[in-house]
Amino acid sequence: MNRITGYLMVLSTLFLGGCDKFLNVEVPDNLVHDEYWQNREQVLASRNGMYAALHNNINIFQVWGDIRSSLYTPGPGESFTSDYRQFMVHDIYPTNGLVRWGTVYTGITWINSFIKNAPAALQRDQTFKESELQMMMGEAYALRALSYFYLVRAFKEVPIIEEPYESDAQKFNTAASSEEEVLNFIEQDLERALATTATDFENVNDRYGRITKNAVRAIWADVKLWRNQYQACLDLCAQLEGYRNRMVEPKDWFTLFNPGNSSESIFEYQYMQTGFSSPVYGWFGHFQAASTGAKYMANPTNIGINGLELYPPTDLLNWSADTVRLKDFSTFRQSPVSYSGGSGFEVYKMVGQTPYVTSYRPITGRNMNYIFYRYREVLFMEAEALAMLNRYQEAEERINLIRTKCDIPELSPGAMGGGEEFMRYLLMEREFELGFEGKEWFVATRVARRQGMEGVLLEKSSENNPLGIQYQVVRARLLNPESWFLPYHETELENNKSLVQKDYYKNK
Repeated sequence: MNRITGYLMVLSTLFLGGCDKFLNVEVPDNLVHDEYWQNREQVLASRNGMYAALHNNINIFQVWGDIRSSLYTPGPGESFTSDYRQFMVHDIYPTNGLVRWGTVYTGITWINSFIKNAPAALQRDQTFKESELQMMMGEAYALRALSYFYLVRAFKEVPIIEEPYESDAQKFNTAASSEEEVLNFIEQDLERALATTATDFENVNDRYGRITKNAVRAIWADVKLWRNQYQACLDLCAQLEGYRNRMVEPKDWFTLFNPGNSSESIFEYQYMQTGFSSPVYGWFGHFQAASTGAKYMANPTNIGINGLELYPPTDLLNWSADTVRLKDFSTFRQSPVSYSGGSGFEVYKMVGQTPYVTSYRPITGRNMNYIFYRYREVLFMEAEALAMLNRYQEAEERINLIRTKCDIPELSPGAMGGGEEFMRYLLMEREFELGFEGKEWFVATRVARRQGMEGVLLEKSSENNPLGIQYQVVRARLLNPESWFLPYHETELENNKSLVQKDYYKNK
C-alpha cells in the first residue's frame, strides 16, 4: 500500500492536464483540511476525482479480467511486454508488474477520504443540500464496491481498507481478508449505494458515466452470480428489464461502440474531447494507430473454430448466419494481419468509425468510452443463472433475444444442451457479443469453479492458446484452481508485512 507521499504524487500525476469540468479535481486530504472539504464545489470536485481515478485502473482491469481468454493474441505493438505474455501463457510470477494493485488502492483511498470527510461540508456551506450529499455518498460506496469486486475476482483474498491515508504517521499492515469477507463488504456498500443513488440524470455524460440505481443493480447482480446465488441474481436483473424495449436494432449494433452511450448502456467511463485520452484505441488499433501498433489482436484460430460451431454452415470470411457481428469490419477486420511473432484479426469494433467498410476513427474521435456494463451482459447473466437452476428454456430465450437483435437465427429448443455443455456454448455466445470488453476470463473462472465444470476453463484456455504453447503445458499450469487467481506482487509483500504470499506462488 502506498504511504501518503506516494498517494499525493500519484494523484497529482493522475489529474495533471484534466481540462474538462467532469475531470477538474483537487486533492482532498487531511494534510490540507484547512483549505479542503469546506464547500459544495470542493465536494463536487472530489466526486469527479473518484470517477477520474477509474481511468488509472482501466488498463489493469482489462488485463486481470480478459486477456487470459483465448480470444486474444499478442499484437505487434511495442507495449506488449513479457509481463503481458505471462498472462497469455498462464505462467504468472510475483515479479510481474501487472499484478501490482497500488493504483486500485489509491483509488479506494480517494473514495475512503470522500466517505469520511464530505459530510463536513454540509455544516460549512448552506447551499449544499443533504439529498445531494447522500446521492454522492451512494456513488462513492458503489465505486468502492466495484474496485473491490475487481480485486477479489483477480486475487480472491485481499486486504479491506476502509480508512483514508491522512498522514505519514499512519501504518497499514493489513492481512488479506477471505473472499467471503470481501464479498460481504462489497454487498454492504452496494446496499448503501442502492438506497441513495440517483435513478437517472438529464445530462447524457452523467446518465451513462455516473453511478445510477441501475448501475448498482448490474454490479450487484454480477456479484450475486459470482457467489452462485442465482435467484438473487435474477431478482436484480428483473429490475433492469426496462432496457429490453431500448435494445438497438441490428442495423444499429455498431452504435454501441461508436459513438457509445447507447440506449442499452448502463455504465461507461466517459472519455471526452478534453481530459484523459482513452487507452482503448491504442490497445486494438493496428493500421491507424501510432507507429508502435496494436497491443492486442483477435486470435483467428479461436474465432474460426467457435464461429463455425455456433453458426453453421459458414465459412470464415462470410458468416451468412450473422449479419452484424461477424461481417468484415464489424467486430473484426477479417483479413489476418501477419507480423513478426504471429498474426491476428484487428478488433475493429474498438477502432472503427462505421461498420462493414474501412473507416477508422479520426484522430479527434479516438476517445472511445470504456464499457463497464451494458444490457446484453445482463441478459447473459440471466441466462447463466437460469441454466444453473435447470431452467434451460428460459435461459435460451435470453440468448435468442440477443441473437434476434443481431439478425442471427434463433436457437431451437435444447440446442445448447445442459450442464457443462450449456456453459461452454454460453461462453462462446458471450465472446462474440462481449469479447474484448474486459470480463471473459472472470466469467470463465466463475463458471469453472462450480463442481464438475472446471473443464470449461481448461478447454478454452488450453486448446487454442495464441502463443502456440503445447496443450499439455497450459493444461498442467491450470489444473490447480489457485492458478486462476493472481499472486501478490513482491513489492506489496515488502510494504505490508501482514500480507502472506499464496502457497501456489511461494516457489515461483
